[in-house]
Amino acid sequence: MISIPPSTLIYVNNISTGTLAGNAINIDDTGYYYFDSSKWRKLDTSLYNENGNLSENRIVTQGSKTLAFTGTAKNSFSVDGNTLSVDAADNKVGIGNISPVTTLDIEGTARLSPNIAANTPPKLFNARPLYINNNNGEISYAPKGFTTVSGGYRPGSNVLATFPVKNTLVRVRFVCFVDASSDSNNNINEAYTYGSFTIIGRGTSNPVKMIDVNVKNVDGTPKSLTNNDGTSIEWDNYALNHITISLNQSTGQLRFSNSNTVFSYMFEFLGGT
Repeated sequence: MISIPPSTLIYVNNISTGTLAGNAINIDDTGYYYFDSSKWRKLDTSLYNENGNLSENRIVTQGSKTLAFTGTAKNSFSVDGNTLSVDAADNKVGIGNISPVTTLDIEGTARLSPNIAANTPPKLFNARPLYINNNNGEISYAPKGFTTVSGGYRPGSNVLATFPVKNTLVRVRFVCFVDASSDSNNNINEAYTYGSFTIIGRGTSNPVKMIDVNVKNVDGTPKSLTNNDGTSIEWDNYALNHITISLNQSTGQLRFSNSNTVFSYMFEFLGGT
């Protein structure tokens, strides 16, 4: 073909009769070609070779297909500058920055919120606050010595915490009550108990024990205990079964026991090991 105006567009549907030579040197497959004044060039409609602009909103319907991106560069994938940055070289994600230094690096604020139903979990065991390192911003569990909480809504009999049998000093506060969702049970004074005690572990022949025990009734008067020997605190809740807080001398496990399935409690631990 001669005297071809530049920008001429053709569609080649068969290359078996042509020759890869001259201005047709690039015609090696079927498809669209345009003339650039000297030779035919493939018309590449791929979005990966040129920048572009969306003229309207678009939706990608993946169905059962997956969509994956692979890369080897820092800031390999980003959204609106530093809003979101993926470091494919070091497998890190940055939010608010394009140079993450940890697996997830956030510069700005963050919010964690479950759905409404999850905001009232039936149980909460051994909850530990998050600790933010002021030097590098890393988030981890709080170091020993911070307040922790164990218990929840009708959790049953469980191990509340485990303490070393030596070098331990912990102050414990607790509340426990029967929640039967009925006035007949909720109005019984004996259904409500609160108190405090201290756990001390010195690693001696009696390695860990509970001291300074204060257990109160709903009106603030001392509750009558059936046992208080340093390893077990026990009392009766009228017709609402027997309560036991026990501390294992060998394992350091603090356990709350009660056979009433509608019994709820929360224990707060303040101290360190």
